[in-house]
Amino acid sequence: QAPASGSRPAAPAPARTADAAGNGAPQAAGSVFVPEINTARIERGNSLWQISRRAYGRGNRYTVIYDANQEQIRDPDLIYPGQIFVLPDDKTGAGQGGHKRG
Repeated sequence: QAPASGSRPAAPAPARTADAAGNGAPQAAGSVFVPEINTARIERGNSLWQISRRAYGRGNRYTVIYDANQEQIRDPDLIYPGQIFVLPDDKTGAGQGGHKRG
């Protein structure tokens, strides 16, 4: 049957998607969930070791940052002001509790 003139079909219910914690959160149809991405903007005098110490609590985890940003870093001892690096979660759990600054 065709709907009576002047009536519209019901709007679809909002989609339910899982957030990073696995909770179902209603979102408008067509919206996309984007997890939070931590980044660091490089300033004069920064090093991967210092950034790692702030982000992960341990400087020797700088390899996590290096691995995630290899397309920008030719030499881990040479990083440049203005670069923006992704700071992925430290999957090893070592030094959790540090927070990014940048």
